[in-house]
Amino acid sequence: MNQVFKWLLKILKAIFVRPFTWYASLSLRKKIFVGIVTCISFCVVVLILPVLLFFAVSGGIFGKMPSDSELLAIKSYQASEVYSADSVLLGRYFVENRSDTKYKDVSTHLFNAIIATEDARFYKHTGVDTRSLLRVLFKSILLRQQAGGGSTITQQLVKNLFGRKSYGVLTMPVNKIREAIIANQLEKLYSKEEILMMYVNTVSFGEDTYGIKIAAQRFFQVNPDQLKLEQAAVLAGMLKSPTYYNPRTHPDNALKRRNVVFEQMEKYKYLTAAEREAASAQPLILNYSRMEYTEGLAPYFRDYLKIYIEQMLGQYKKADGSAYNLLTDGLKIYTTIQSDLQRYAESAAVDHLKRIQPKLQKELQASGFFRKQHELLERALKQTPRYRALEEQGLSEREIRKALQQKDSITMYTLWGEKQQYLSTEDSIKAVIGSLQASMLVVNPHSGAVLAWVGGANYKQVQYDHVRAKRQAGSVFKPIVYAQALRSGMDPCEFIPNQEITYSQYDDWTPDNSSERENGRYSMAGALANSVNTISVQICMKAGIQNVVSLARSLGIESELPAKPSIALGTAEVSLWELVGAYTAFANNGVKAELQFITAIVNEQGKRLFTSKPYFDRVFTVEQAHQMTNMLCNVADKGTAHELRDIYGFTGSIAAKTGTTQDHKDGWFMGYTAGLLAGVWVGADNPAVHFINMEQGRGSATAMPIWAGFYKRVRQDPEFRYLVPNTFPFTNDVTCEMYKDDTFIQKIFGRKSKTDNTTGLEETKRERRKKRKR
Repeated sequence: MNQVFKWLLKILKAIFVRPFTWYASLSLRKKIFVGIVTCISFCVVVLILPVLLFFAVSGGIFGKMPSDSELLAIKSYQASEVYSADSVLLGRYFVENRSDTKYKDVSTHLFNAIIATEDARFYKHTGVDTRSLLRVLFKSILLRQQAGGGSTITQQLVKNLFGRKSYGVLTMPVNKIREAIIANQLEKLYSKEEILMMYVNTVSFGEDTYGIKIAAQRFFQVNPDQLKLEQAAVLAGMLKSPTYYNPRTHPDNALKRRNVVFEQMEKYKYLTAAEREAASAQPLILNYSRMEYTEGLAPYFRDYLKIYIEQMLGQYKKADGSAYNLLTDGLKIYTTIQSDLQRYAESAAVDHLKRIQPKLQKELQASGFFRKQHELLERALKQTPRYRALEEQGLSEREIRKALQQKDSITMYTLWGEKQQYLSTEDSIKAVIGSLQASMLVVNPHSGAVLAWVGGANYKQVQYDHVRAKRQAGSVFKPIVYAQALRSGMDPCEFIPNQEITYSQYDDWTPDNSSERENGRYSMAGALANSVNTISVQICMKAGIQNVVSLARSLGIESELPAKPSIALGTAEVSLWELVGAYTAFANNGVKAELQFITAIVNEQGKRLFTSKPYFDRVFTVEQAHQMTNMLCNVADKGTAHELRDIYGFTGSIAAKTGTTQDHKDGWFMGYTAGLLAGVWVGADNPAVHFINMEQGRGSATAMPIWAGFYKRVRQDPEFRYLVPNTFPFTNDVTCEMYKDDTFIQKIFGRKSKTDNTTGLEETKRERRKKRKR
């Protein structure tokens, strides 16, 4: 160590001591000579080196310089925007969250504030402030200091457009010279207004926010032309340091910086002293709104829309022959969604789930669900990032399980919003598994336009879109069976015996009814109104199983359909999207309307790339469609959806159908009026999670209240009340009796019940007897 120290000491003496010792030993004449040579060398370094560096940068030694044609073709990434039918911005798709605006659409307060603080001589120079540039070069080259500032607005624009690269000790001077050269080029190619607009459209305001349009909407919820003086000064002040002067996170810093901007505006005659004093006295007021991808209206819809548009954009080419990019090309997507109806649908779903989720939670706890379903829990835990991270650390299964049971403060996304809770990873997974989900699709049955799309309970918690998910349909599939029966010549008032039948050719399958009533006769209309399983299967057999499948295909159902009698009870797994599309034929006088959700796509130049065209296909005669509507009205008037009248007090004409699958795993409701059609599904992502009893788990208790909540909101809104008129534009000619007893004895002793027979796949009587014995 001593030897190393000695060597270091010798080196330091050689560098710092010996030159001075040597200089001190010189004669006066030689000292003068050495001084002159040193001065000349210093001048060469200061004057000639920058010139050489300038030619090296402009010559492309440090990277290719853009040509005039490339600068004229400047285009920054532009976010694509999604709009509702009523012109509400639903969301954006982007790499950089930026949307350009025009000079005339920006407040002059903003321009004045930016020029006063960033580049007071903006209208006088040709892209470069020479004095500032020389100051920066001197400090960075000779003094090796960080010399920020000195850049004009044009130079800052160059930095925004092209960024900076590292060149070691020459990083700052090379980048500054490069920016100065390109800035000078820009000044020759563009007017001052154009440069100023390019700057305010590209500059960062922090929080992944680029350009004045997004910043004005983010911090004040106004367009750039609506910015007040104090708002413009806040945004101009942020440019120095978007994070430090962020008015949301550092309001005190932002307020001080805003007042500095006012002082600069007074200094350069943009404000009088009195105006500056009055403005400085104003408090800092924000109207902050951050439009995250996971927030705002219709997140599940926007998620699906993104995938759909990216697939279709391949067929549209730009002028240069390249394909459009949804994330960078600033497209405008106009949709059929009505923002108010979307809001009503989302709130109706969440409000009802808030009522029934706690009930399900109590049932799961009381029944020891996760103790019995420990394998389900284990599988879910092994899929979590935390489990995988612990596994990669080499922990044993036992150690991992212990770690996952340790509680900590975590953010949970619930129906009641984000909540900070003290839970273990295992607890949080149990909460997610035990969560009910809901989906709702609202359409105009006459045009096929999708008016509202609810894909789940909380997008932040679960991104899976349940509108497109496939679940067993239960009894909401029955109207397709009955519609085929009408096409086959059956009459709505034809009576059919309610009896158990064993279908030997189908593995001795014997369907039964959830109410255990298997006597008397139901009219076809009565069987649909009360969702009678035994008769629905008989009708399916009469109409022909293959005919029912063919009709379902004609109605747009593409999912796999079993060619068995059980299809009448909704054993097929289909999506809400398919069912709502199928029901348009009932609601639209026998004509199926293809569902659509985009009206137009427009590029950045305003050229229409796509305009929607409605597509219709006649499936039923007008009479058959009206008969189906009338029979479905009986469901609401005196069938399984009677609570729409008895509990909710709705008086208008409503065609409805409830549905519940085996063990109440899925609850469904389909309902339409003369103006709108809406379908609802409720259930858990894992079918093992469900209500235990029929009273809580039936479709009329889980799904129908969401539809009712939406209907009520629409009825109360004068703008949309026309969608839910009191009557259909035709008379109800299905007025036959619903049910007849077979004999006088049965008439006296037979049971009549309003039990909700919404089920298509309810437990058989034998299964119920076994449960009672247990």
